[in-house]
This record gives sequence, C-alpha cells and structure tokens, in this order.
Amino acid sequence: MSIISVKNLNFKYPKSNKAALFDVSFGIEKGSYVAIVGYNGCGKSTLARLLCGLELPESGSIEIEENNRIGIVFQSPKDQLVSGVVSRDTAFGAQNLGLAAGEVELRVIESLNIVDMLDRASSSTSALSLGQTQKIALSGVLALRPEILILDEAVSMLDPLSRSEILEFLRYWHKCGNTIIQITHDLETLADADTVLGMEDGRVFFYGTKNAFMEDEANVSRICGTSLPKNKRKKNISENEIALSLRDLSYVHEKSTSNEPSGGAKKSGADNKEHGIFDINLDFYKGSLTALTGASGAGKSTLMEVCAGLMKADSGSLYCRSSQRPMIAQQNAQAALFESFAADDVAFGPRNRGICGAELKEIVERSMNQAAIPFEKFGERHTFELSGGEQRRLSIAGILAMNSDVVMFDEPTAGLDSPSRDEVMALLKRLAAEGKTVIFSTHKRDEADFADREIVIKDGRVESDSLVEVAENNTLVSDDSAKLPPMEIAGLIMGLKNLSSGLSRSKQKKKSLVEKMPPILRILLFIILFAFSLAVRPVWLCGVALLTGIIYCLFCGFSIRRLFKSSLKILPFLLFFSIFQIVFHPALPDEIRFTSWKWFMITPSKLLFCLAAILRTDAALACISAFFISTPEYDLMDGLKILLRFMCFSKKLIRYVILIIEVIFRFIPLLVDEAVAILKTQAIRGGLGTVEGKLAKIRAVIPLIVPLVIQTIKRSEALADAITMRCFK
Repeated sequence: MSIISVKNLNFKYPKSNKAALFDVSFGIEKGSYVAIVGYNGCGKSTLARLLCGLELPESGSIEIEENNRIGIVFQSPKDQLVSGVVSRDTAFGAQNLGLAAGEVELRVIESLNIVDMLDRASSSTSALSLGQTQKIALSGVLALRPEILILDEAVSMLDPLSRSEILEFLRYWHKCGNTIIQITHDLETLADADTVLGMEDGRVFFYGTKNAFMEDEANVSRICGTSLPKNKRKKNISENEIALSLRDLSYVHEKSTSNEPSGGAKKSGADNKEHGIFDINLDFYKGSLTALTGASGAGKSTLMEVCAGLMKADSGSLYCRSSQRPMIAQQNAQAALFESFAADDVAFGPRNRGICGAELKEIVERSMNQAAIPFEKFGERHTFELSGGEQRRLSIAGILAMNSDVVMFDEPTAGLDSPSRDEVMALLKRLAAEGKTVIFSTHKRDEADFADREIVIKDGRVESDSLVEVAENNTLVSDDSAKLPPMEIAGLIMGLKNLSSGLSRSKQKKKSLVEKMPPILRILLFIILFAFSLAVRPVWLCGVALLTGIIYCLFCGFSIRRLFKSSLKILPFLLFFSIFQIVFHPALPDEIRFTSWKWFMITPSKLLFCLAAILRTDAALACISAFFISTPEYDLMDGLKILLRFMCFSKKLIRYVILIIEVIFRFIPLLVDEAVAILKTQAIRGGLGTVEGKLAKIRAVIPLIVPLVIQTIKRSEALADAITMRCFK
C-alpha cells in the first residue's frame, strides 16, 4: 500500500522561466527505503519540500496516508536549529507534541546518543562545527519519531565514522517499519535503499528497485561516479620549495558552557576541553596537493582560517614565500556569496584589485569554467536561485579569480554530484600541477588518497602525516619580510565572534551566587532592581540605585571593570542628551543661574536632574549586564514559563511568548555569525581595505548591510520552515 502517492506533479519557482519539476509521478510503499538521486539542481530538494507541504504544486497531486508524521533534515544544517542550546533544540519538536517532561527528556538523550553528541548536550549551537550542526539537526528530527523520514544530503558533511554510525541507525530505523527517503549522491548511502528514484532536469528518468538501478553501470557511474585514482605518492614533494610554513601555531576557541543539566543529559568531561589548534608545525610545498582529514570539529577549518589570516593565532608564527596572502574557499558556500548575479560575485575580488573591462570578463569566464559552473550557462543566474552544489562551485570560482599562489578549500566537494566532484578534484590537481600550493579538507577516503599528501588532524593536533621524509636543507627563512601577519580585519572578526559567544553563552565560567538561585527568583530580582533604577528620581536615591546595581553585578559575577568601560562608552551620548535636558527642563523660581543665554541656562536643579538621569542609566545598565551574564537562555526560558503560569496566561500564549524569545536568542547570534562569514569572504577577496581606526571599522561594516539583510530574510524563511516541520502550531 502506498504511503505517498505523487501524480503529474508540476512546480516552478516565482520569477523563474524554467520548471523545477515537470510531470513527476511515483508511489512510495509504507516501510520502504527510497533513494532519490540526480545531479545538483535537478529538482530533488524541491520535491522534498513539496512532499513536506512547504511548497504547493502548480498542478498535480500529492497524497499522504493519514497519521504519518513527516520529518525532514534539510541540506543546510544551520537553518534548522531553533534553540541556542543543543539539548533545548533537540527537545523543541518533542515538546510541541505535548509529551510529558520525562518522555521529552528520554527522547533528547536517545536522539543525541544516536548522533554521538550527548557529550555536547549543554553546548551552544553556535559553537559547533558544520558537521556537528548537521548531527544536531538530525537529532531534533529524530526526537519527533516520524513515520516518514526525509534526509536531504543529511550525512554529506560528516566524517566517515559519524556517517557510518548514522547509516547504521537508519538501517535499524527502517527495520522498525519506518519509511526513509534519502536524497544522496553517495554510493554507500544508496546501497541501503530498496528503491531508487532517478531525476534529471526536473523529470523522473528511473524508478525501480535498487538492484535494477545498480545493474545499469552507466546509470551508477553517471550518478554516483567511481572512486578517484589513488596517488602512488612516489614523488618526494619535500624536495619542492616551501610555500607556507607553520611554527608552533596555536589558536583556542572559547570553552563550551556546561552550567545546564541539559534536560537530564549529564555533563561530560569532553564538554570542558578546549577546542582549536595546538602547537602545529607544518610545511606546505609548492606544486603539491595536500588533504587535511579528521573528525568534524577536529580543527581543520580553524587551521585554514588562521593560515588565511582571518584569525589571529594565540601563539606561534606563519611564514609565506608569496607576496599574496593564502586564499580560502569557505565550507559554508551560501555565506560566501553576496552579489545578486553569479558573474558579478566572481568578479568581486578582481574588481577590488583594479581589474576591469575585457581582462575582468576573461578572468570571470576562466574561473567559472574551471570551477565547473560554465559562464555561458550560469553567468546571468541569480545566486539565490542556484542549488547548494551550484553555490559551492560558484564560491570556488570566486577564489580562483583571485589567482593566489596558496589556495585552500574547506570541504570543496560536500553536497556535489559525482561529475561536479570529479571536476573539482581534477581542478585541484591541475592547480597543483601549475605550481600552486593546494590544501583541502575532506571526509572522503578516495579524495584523501587522491592527494600527494594526507595530514590527519585530531583534537586540534597533527596526529599523522603521510610525508615521512622532509629535506633538512629546505627551510623557509624566518625573517620579517616572510612572516605573515593576520589580516587587519581579524580583530573585528574576533570582536564579533566574542559578541556571538556572549549572546549564546558559549563561555565557560564558575557559577556566581545569583546563578545558584532558581531561575524564577533571578528574574523577579532583576525586575525589582531594574524597575527601581528607572523609577527613582532624587539624586541620592539614584546613587543608591547605582550602588545597588554594582553590588548586584558583584553577586552575578559581572566584572566591575567591564561595567566601568561600558559606562564610559555611553557617557558621551548621555552628556549630549543632557544638553537637551538643560534646554527643556524648567528652572526653579529664584534659583541661582550659573550661566544664561537666551533660552539656555544652567541652574543647580538642571544639573541635579542631568546627574540623576546619568546615574539612573548607569544603574539600569548594571542591572541588564549582570542579569544576562547570570541568566543564560535556558534559565530565562524556565523562569518565564513559571512566571507566565502565575499570571494565568493560556498554555498556547505561553508557548508563543517562549518561542519568540527563544528565536530571538537563537537568531541574533546566527546573524552575527552570518556577518562574520560575509566579513571573511569580503576580506579574503579584498573588499574591505584597511580597518585601522574607528572610522575605518565603521566603513568596513557598511558593505555588510545589503548582504546581511538578504541573508536575514533567507534565514527567517528557513527558520520558519524548520519551526513548521518541528510541529509548532
């Protein structure tokens, strides 16, 4: 019996001249395991959205058997997380089902254990790597226990061990009678399916058993490709000239927070360890292709971003022979695109170097063709209309256009179909053959074997290096001209990342006295102190309010030094507004006038009024700062739930209020991270210039506005889809 029946389905996106799906018909039996395969942009993800009800067809029909919940894990994992804390995000959907607290807690533990993320249950979701984020997105859907599970390239960014564990669980899930629809290019994933749906240009070209599909070798090689040839590594690349040298390089991310009991999931020691890279000593050689491998979150992306100058190393040095800075194509391809049209995005970097006219067009055409996203076909396409794989290839083209001698690619083939993957890997090999130093990260065994060299990163350290012999006489001169400093923008990036970690509470710190109080008491204490700081009027009471706020800061563990610095920063604004208060606040009869000019006069009452306003503002600032450092998101949510119950609001209204606040806590750090990603891309491609001085920093932020607005709209729509699919009504 068909659990899903699709008949004559047609769909076209608004403002698109081409149909995304054309006359698609098929049926899926209950308890089957279906693999949907096809090239990037053929309509697979669009079909998944239609099956979930997130899009409506232009014509045709989709019938789904009643009482069958659909869960979907989208291709972009960051778009699916609702909460700022791992355990909270996993629990979100289960809570929407109205389950008892004990059942929700059990599902959270089971789901996080399935994806091997139970030790990060109390971590901030913004502190996770992209692969770890993909695991959490999957755990949140698994907690719903859906009868139909749709996975849109949901294991594409995972390391081999994690992918193997997830696939093993899916086999178990399928044996339990559940229906699985897996969108994939991966032969290993395809092997578990019993049915294959092949798509091309929005049409179904194959629908039948897996065995029938596998018997057609042309289909298999066309869709899934073949393993890349293994590099025999006979060439001793250490005889080449050193292009990039790392000496005792270390960079430490903020520790993860661990204050929450994580809904029953106990804190693991792994949650306390530092994340980053530590004491890295490596040489990268001209004309070589190097693969960085290791588990998700091992430090591969961090290592490359430090080399690109986007992060300032805590210690150690970086040396480069080339006058050009190393370029990096980021893992999050969507964040690396900010121009409306594909060709304009590729042209962004060369244009910043003063290249224009025919020369610029030639560079754009060559770079797009090299990256397997032909200029003739994609040059005038809107970047937001491209599929995930097409966006990744376009981001690679933008880096190629910079023509750097050292080029780094962070997971360049993640989510690509087989022909595109082969073209990208062949491109990396060609770049190395042309004399460039090429470094890329990967989770795929055949890609690592394809490289001249493999470096395995584990817990931020070099675990192994296939290059066992290094020429002793081949060293990079460590003089000032060769030493590579971080980009000037690195300080601004670090400031934004610290802001994000502060908003998401990803810093580890000892519990203060106030933090030991129940959440509801913390909220009530804050409301009383904050209201007092705003309500008082006499100067002496304003002083008492400020003193109370300072004591509150001490008990909350908020630095008085930080409070003083914050007060100094807003003092010029307060003094500016004090001038208006002096003008408009009436003077008392017969009081002393220190100075008088037309309507402007300074009197004791006016000065006391301005002083009281400044003291009140500082007192309110102290209360807000102390409250937010002592009350993380999860405690605020718990306290508000209790408070709203006391106020006799309906359960539905309480849920809406809590969701709005939770989304705000999630969305603000997400947008800060988005701003950081855009900053990185523009900095890599020469779009920001110098950022020395406050005015320069302001100018550097201006180019972020339009791309950030566009990304905000996209993120909002994606988050709305995620909330809908997590059963919030």
